[in-house]
Amino acid sequence: MRILRSGLRSSAAALVAAAALATAPVAQAHDSVVGGNVVSDAPLEEFPKEITLEFSAIPREGFNTFAVTDTNSGDVIFDAEPTVDGRELTVETPEGVNPGPGHYQVGFQITSSDGHATRGSVPFDVAGQAAGSSEESTTGDPVADAAQNASTPWKWIIAVGAVLAVIAVLILFAAKSRRND
Repeated sequence: MRILRSGLRSSAAALVAAAALATAPVAQAHDSVVGGNVVSDAPLEEFPKEITLEFSAIPREGFNTFAVTDTNSGDVIFDAEPTVDGRELTVETPEGVNPGPGHYQVGFQITSSDGHATRGSVPFDVAGQAAGSSEESTTGDPVADAAQNASTPWKWIIAVGAVLAVIAVLILFAAKSRRND
């Protein structure tokens, strides 16, 4: 009987630990771009008056910067500190800056909601390009990045499910042993 109680205590402790793991918040990767007014698969008619990127969480204020680059020449057209409005960071295009049709990239360095520095870029095109030239851009696609980050919680859900299944087997085994005694 003493062995049975010890087994039940161990099973109960394992169940409590599993419950704690199952209800703990899932650790997320740094904030990633999930939207905005510039995207790689939708050419713009004209160079935007402001550039907004929407992130997966609310970035922290300070130490955030955007830089817009002509990807063909590598020239930085302008850089600025964006304003933070919830999950959206916006920078206005300086007066007199209108580089016209071309391939561009918004590079960013932000302080993610978790406090870590996060860098990335979003390519975009302004209409007037030769057909097929948008294939030159090989930088990160915000939709693909968001899909990749979205798969992370599933790994945790599967792991917690496996732990709970093992605990359920242990509890059933302990209950069966108790009936046989």
